[in-house]
Amino acid sequence: MSRSAQVIISCHCGASRQTVALRIPDSQGAGPVEIDLCHCSVCRHSSGLLCVSYAPTHAPRSLAGLAAYPDAPSAARTQRYFCNTCGCHVFRRSVNSEWAVATGVIVGRPVMTEKHVNTAGTRDGGLSPFIERVDESRRMEVLGHWSTTTSSAAEEIKGTNEDGKGDGEDVLNARCHCGTIRFHITRPDASSRLPRSNFPDLTIPYVSTPHEIVTNPHDEKWWLQPPGDPNPTKYLAGTCACRSCRLTAGFEIQTWAFVPRSNIFFLAPSPSPGPDVKVIPLDFNALHAEGVPLKSYESSPGVVRESCPRCGATVFWHDRWRPELIDVSVGLLDATGGARAENWLQWWCGRVSFEEDADNGRVGEMGRLAKGLIRSLEDGLKRWGDERGKGL
Repeated sequence: MSRSAQVIISCHCGASRQTVALRIPDSQGAGPVEIDLCHCSVCRHSSGLLCVSYAPTHAPRSLAGLAAYPDAPSAARTQRYFCNTCGCHVFRRSVNSEWAVATGVIVGRPVMTEKHVNTAGTRDGGLSPFIERVDESRRMEVLGHWSTTTSSAAEEIKGTNEDGKGDGEDVLNARCHCGTIRFHITRPDASSRLPRSNFPDLTIPYVSTPHEIVTNPHDEKWWLQPPGDPNPTKYLAGTCACRSCRLTAGFEIQTWAFVPRSNIFFLAPSPSPGPDVKVIPLDFNALHAEGVPLKSYESSPGVVRESCPRCGATVFWHDRWRPELIDVSVGLLDATGGARAENWLQWWCGRVSFEEDADNGRVGEMGRLAKGLIRSLEDGLKRWGDERGKGL
């Protein structure tokens, strides 16, 4: 048996705004709705994030303005619904026709993350090692632990390397779930030092840092790792909790890698994928002419986010002030070492970007629990960095 609770939901552009009725099992009592953080390959590649979360709901009143993926119902596949305008994931309908709503779009009703699920396919746990609890009274359970990864899970994370290149010395493949968007990243080279960029809020909190420091007056190439190395081999990566990322993705935690545009190459659509597929340097003005259908959304003046128009995966963030440095959604990466792609990325452990924004636009207990989740992530990142010496 279950009961209902009315909540308001909204994506970034507001096209999906409506009231939905959450399904709350009687066994949960009157507290927050209990949810899971899912780390499976399908969720990662269809969202672009390292983990997603949904709350059970009754069938929505309206799907107007939403795209479905897959676009036709199937008895064997889950459907996901995302906003046609801003790309935000909003609903999921399971194979048994049970509905759920992405937790990032919920405004009022509190949700409590109870456990991590489907972590085995990550090979390294993804974000699960960092989020151990969201309040002081309970520790989150981990199901499908990555230390028990099976051969099939290993193949899952390996992904489809249709261009004949793998996660080796020079190339890291990336793809959305439907395969419409496929690209790869190369190791840092001389061109990687050419971009000029302010420091990101990830490394220097904008809320408390003088603007003259934020502007990076000494032109530090902070995205190249290790710091100060004359021959860097990795890129900086980190987490973000800002309202815009939450409402354009639909989920609580975005994960970005900072990669120069000169190190990103698209694979042209081809009816017969193979080693001879055409490789296209990333040029947003030329991609459509090459048949790559990236969907763009201006989330604020001068700031553009790209997503896959078919499965809704977030792909890029970039702005007009640093056009040569691109934020890449880490959930798309097919690193054989694990979802965090540590052989390519150096994770910033000192802060979650815009952690002060976690409760922005939310009310009451929902805001408190959202802050608690991000605080737990930040504490876990700092602990992990201290213990392993892997982060910054």
